[in-house]
Amino acid sequence: MILCTGTAYGAVKHVPIRSGVVLKPGEAYTAQVESAKPVEIEWTAVQAKKCTMDCVQMTLMSGTWHQPFSAAMGATGKYTPTDGKLVVEYKNVSQEPVTIDVFLVERTCDAEACRLFDNSKKGSWLVFKVDEFKSITNSNDGSYSVISGVVESGRAFRIHAVWWTDQKGGFLGCPRWIKGYVDNHTPKEKYAPYILSGQNVGDENNIILKSIDDCVPLAPHFGVPEKNVYK
Repeated sequence: MILCTGTAYGAVKHVPIRSGVVLKPGEAYTAQVESAKPVEIEWTAVQAKKCTMDCVQMTLMSGTWHQPFSAAMGATGKYTPTDGKLVVEYKNVSQEPVTIDVFLVERTCDAEACRLFDNSKKGSWLVFKVDEFKSITNSNDGSYSVISGVVESGRAFRIHAVWWTDQKGGFLGCPRWIKGYVDNHTPKEKYAPYILSGQNVGDENNIILKSIDDCVPLAPHFGVPEKNVYK
């Protein structure tokens, strides 16, 4: 996953592990970090000539999950240390030299949405097939919205939809589109079924949908197991 720098609404601090690592074709650099909690590590290619292919492969060497991931410009990985230690290998899989910076990513979340939930809590996939929107209220910083409406089954809902936390971005068009439907009294036939899909980190009586991965109108054939559909 490629990440950008932070915004005024949240802080993303880059703590160097090693800068200016020159990797010849086939050469690897191994980063080691000691930590008792999950760690996010990022690498960025910094050579003048950009890679024209996925040139650096990152592989978690500690623990039991060793699935490699390759990218051209940079990537980040979130890992859980084993016995207080994290070991990640960065290997040049291209035919040209590559220079990379490797650093820890420390995120500070001060968006209004961060007050809604425990960021370390794992969510469960939940999909709303919205038949009609009734209302939407956005937070002052636009990081979340309170949305009410009715799903296809006829059941009413009221949820907190989290659009972003430490970095402003993602599905920022969604609250604008939904607000347009509500304010303009748009006939539901123009957008239903509207799909809102993400991870519920709240409970049945206080649904908080974060990590939203789909926010699209007119999606009657959206595939999802019935157990994950809000009814």
